[in-house]
Amino acid sequence: MTTLASLWQLRPRLGLRPPPPRGTLPPAGLVLGHRGGLAHAPENSLRAIEQAAGDGADGVELDVRMYGGRLVCAHDLGNDGPEVSLALDLAARLGLWVELDLKSTGRDGAVHAVVDAVRGRDRVWVSTFHPYAAWRLRWADPGLVVGWALLPDRVARPLMWTPWLLWLGAQVVEPHVSLVRPLRLERWRARGLRVVAWGVEPAQAEELLARGVDVVMDDVRPTGSRETHDA
Repeated sequence: MTTLASLWQLRPRLGLRPPPPRGTLPPAGLVLGHRGGLAHAPENSLRAIEQAAGDGADGVELDVRMYGGRLVCAHDLGNDGPEVSLALDLAARLGLWVELDLKSTGRDGAVHAVVDAVRGRDRVWVSTFHPYAAWRLRWADPGLVVGWALLPDRVARPLMWTPWLLWLGAQVVEPHVSLVRPLRLERWRARGLRVVAWGVEPAQAEELLARGVDVVMDDVRPTGSRETHDA
């Protein structure tokens, strides 16, 4: 009888595992404006990106999805927003890092659209909550840094997903802040993963970075600068 364990052992022979990742990890110590910096501007807007830069953020997180055949910055299905290429151009001019949170199951053309959008750019990585989309991203471009995002629920408990992360070749793990625990941090970092915490309150950022979280994502941060460093 075929078991899940036996299928897991057979996985290298099935030709499904993506090639080894070649992407350059973002530096540790970054603070990103969530959805661009939604505390002072419409979320995922060009104005939010400018606001985040003005507030001293190191980068921005932007939700991206397909809308009317275009790849746009928007969190919810059916919402329009600026085209991703325009957002990336603006972020590059402002010297910001960008995380694109791909809101796609991987079956709507968004994977290849986002790979095309980031091709030739630096200071960009792509994350997703959807396993099939993550797998397709890894196959589409081994040089693209892919992050696996974790919701704060039983289905997405991080320790259950560590074998999946390693098999997939994800270079970034993105837990909700409520999932960040010392043992989990230790295991993720021991495996060379960048740890990006989201759902962070601005007052928590410094503490999380001091505890070993590499990147934090909050709604706004005071004007100022924070030096980045390699872990």
